[in-house]
Amino acid sequence: MQPDYIRRQQAHARLRLIKDAEQSGNVSEACRRHRVSRKTYYKWLKRYDGTSDSLMDRPRTPRSHPKKLSDGLHALIRRVYNSKTKIDKHGNRRPPGLHRLHWLLCTYHGFKHSVCAVYKALKRMGFYGPAKRRRRRKWKRYERPWPGANIQIDIMYLDDIGHKKQYQYTAIDEHTRLCYAAIYDDISNYNATRFLRDTLDFFDKHQIHVQQVQTDHGIEFTFAMFPAVTKEHPFERELRKGSIARKLTPIGTPHLQGKVERMHRICEDEFHRMKFYRSTDELERSFTAYLRYYNHTRGHGSLKWRSPAQHLQAWQHDQCVTYD
Repeated sequence: MQPDYIRRQQAHARLRLIKDAEQSGNVSEACRRHRVSRKTYYKWLKRYDGTSDSLMDRPRTPRSHPKKLSDGLHALIRRVYNSKTKIDKHGNRRPPGLHRLHWLLCTYHGFKHSVCAVYKALKRMGFYGPAKRRRRRKWKRYERPWPGANIQIDIMYLDDIGHKKQYQYTAIDEHTRLCYAAIYDDISNYNATRFLRDTLDFFDKHQIHVQQVQTDHGIEFTFAMFPAVTKEHPFERELRKGSIARKLTPIGTPHLQGKVERMHRICEDEFHRMKFYRSTDELERSFTAYLRYYNHTRGHGSLKWRSPAQHLQAWQHDQCVTYD
């Protein structure tokens, strides 16, 4: 809305128009001198009650908000937000994401409003502060047309257990987001090749034929960074034996491994930060249970809030459908 002094100037100009028309007795001539239409004149004449305040512009905000969230919905959003907020092993709060919170409300509580309504409610309740503007590069997003078209493999560094380093080897299918991961105590060619065999067996059990494997230039995956080395890498030899295509991402482009990197972030936020583990066996047992939850229960926003197993089952069903 314009400043108050400008609104008052406009109101006095409209008052002069009305008085000029009354004195002259010719509305058309008064409107011509003031450069307004007769329709505008009669609009202000109808609103005029003898004071200049009645000719000021009124606020354009709606008088009623029929779709405004009720106090009960605000309490529901607060309760679900607090119940899904976890405390990690360092004492930090880990609240659910906005879209995941909206999915939980719609799926389990019959919520009918949009994501923006949830965001504004959380902002009114003080959970969200002012957003910081930052420039983001727009990456080209893509999806593979069928399961097994490309498998991304990468390694994640974990916290030490008993002064012993731990590493998570992760493989994820780009189409279904079906994931297989294992924890080893070092980064080596032997562990990478062993993990590759287990990965291929895992996808075979889910009836996924792996056609291509994508990694970075890590020495555990390839000797491409060492031109003097002429012998074949064990990891690449295993791929050649299985007639599987090989793809290396360019150096310094982690966004091309975006799906496996996102998987690492999910594991970090939902699993590794939640608890300290005293032994490797305890970590592996808990991580196996989490992977089962990730593949068969956890909804994914990129899969229309279906689990990877449900998305794979839907794709397999579509392939079996015949059209007459």
